[in-house]
Amino acid sequence: VVPARPVAARHSPRHPLLAAMAGGATQAFSAASAGFKEGMKDCDIEQGPSFLRFLGFITAFASLVCSVYKLTGIMSAIGHPVMYLLYGYIAVFAASTMLFEAKHEWIEKISFLSKYQDMLIKHCSFLTLMGGRGVFYIFQATLWLTFSDSLGEIIYIACASAMGFIGLLHVLAHVGIMPSHIASKAVASFEKISNKDLDGDGKVGA
Repeated sequence: VVPARPVAARHSPRHPLLAAMAGGATQAFSAASAGFKEGMKDCDIEQGPSFLRFLGFITAFASLVCSVYKLTGIMSAIGHPVMYLLYGYIAVFAASTMLFEAKHEWIEKISFLSKYQDMLIKHCSFLTLMGGRGVFYIFQATLWLTFSDSLGEIIYIACASAMGFIGLLHVLAHVGIMPSHIASKAVASFEKISNKDLDGDGKVGA
């Protein structure tokens, strides 16, 4: 009996035009998915008026600077390790808050910040709401108050007051009862003092 010869597998060559069409469709789908994801990320984050975002960003940045300044005192880590650890917590909290007050385009330019924000959106979704961030601002204010055992601790009191005030504005804005005209007048006053356009409306002091 003559054994049957194995039949070689036939591989039909792929038509170049079909391959190009398939590749183009894949790229278009990937681009559309990425754009849809970015658009959904924008929609997921509730942000208030530009002046409120500016005040929130500046307040969180000031809290970050103060906490980093306190972290430079290495001796305090030895004498008061728990307090030193709290400074680290406040620094992380302040930096995280800044991500949700900044423009989305700024965050997208730095990949690790964008990924970190995505993680916060997934696991700390309350930060995507103005009310949630407002309560978080107030929480950070209480952390600063734990350090202020006397009126001499002006840095702690200033940070706590600013964070608490911005937190209250965010909560009021979330429920729709924020006195926006008062805040706008405050921003206009700051613009006249600094001679800078703080709210991005193209006018100074208006």
